[in-house]
Amino acid sequence: MNHPERAPASLLQAFSELTLELQQLAQNRDIENLHQHALARISRLLPFDSAWWGRAALVDGLPDEHSCYLYRLPPSYLPDWQSIRHIDVTVSRVHEVPGRAVIVDMADPDNGPGLNWLGRQYNIGELLCVVHIDPHTHLNNHLALYRAPGAPRFNQGDCHLLINLMLHLVAAVSANQIRTLVAMREKLTGPRNLALAVCDQRGVLQCAERGFVDLLLHEWPQWSGPQLPMALDPGGFEGKSLQVESSAVGDLCLLAARSRNLLPRLSPRENAVAQCFGEGKTYKEVARDLGMSPNTVRHHIRAIYSKLGVKDKARIAQLLHAPPG
Repeated sequence: MNHPERAPASLLQAFSELTLELQQLAQNRDIENLHQHALARISRLLPFDSAWWGRAALVDGLPDEHSCYLYRLPPSYLPDWQSIRHIDVTVSRVHEVPGRAVIVDMADPDNGPGLNWLGRQYNIGELLCVVHIDPHTHLNNHLALYRAPGAPRFNQGDCHLLINLMLHLVAAVSANQIRTLVAMREKLTGPRNLALAVCDQRGVLQCAERGFVDLLLHEWPQWSGPQLPMALDPGGFEGKSLQVESSAVGDLCLLAARSRNLLPRLSPRENAVAQCFGEGKTYKEVARDLGMSPNTVRHHIRAIYSKLGVKDKARIAQLLHAPPG
């Protein structure tokens, strides 16, 4: 139900508490569970019966979904909506002024037979929707909240809430992706030799460490993003100068890239030594981990310097894609 009785100060406090909890969810929830918990929390301030939260590109004026989370709706909702998207008045209304929330009565005959049918199929009477255009990917982040027939109607107060809330939701998703990369890096055995990123199922980067972009530019100097310059399959990608591993998390992909152009110049033992130094290990630590004497390690490092044309361990780290610091 709506909250017209809330005093402005009370509503502001409730909104503040909600945004703080969204920040906590972004830090504490796995990337595949954030949407569920965030929407459950939002419903306590702005009640709704079901929701659709996703990212899409506009192709010939119609949304082409890149990622989709359905809340209290079956998977069939998306293909059913796609079958009537060309006559969905919501699309033109929300994109007319991105960032402005719109209310659409799905039972109103003036809004077209497609929406009328979709509302009957999924027990939806009314929707409240807003889109936010990502300035980097140019994808739109959209959130539609649905209420069942007979539920209290959405009002302008609800519109203002959703408009102001959407920016916080976009920020929470971004923070959650960064937190996922940090957690992933902490679990890696050789984290300094990798650069990490998150992309959607269409290969559009959502979040990336700077080193990841540097590696792509080394392989494809003309690349400008955010669409990945190569196709990804479950086995990842192997190019002339980089190797990318991919793992699915929900409808996103976690990417781990490493440079490979210098490694063929080294023997297997030299390669192992170089990797250890790339991780910031000392001579003694390398000798211990690889079962060598310190003198043997020094012999290998001199050979590595000669083959790679470098003069110090820091440069080895850079060449193996281990940005200092």
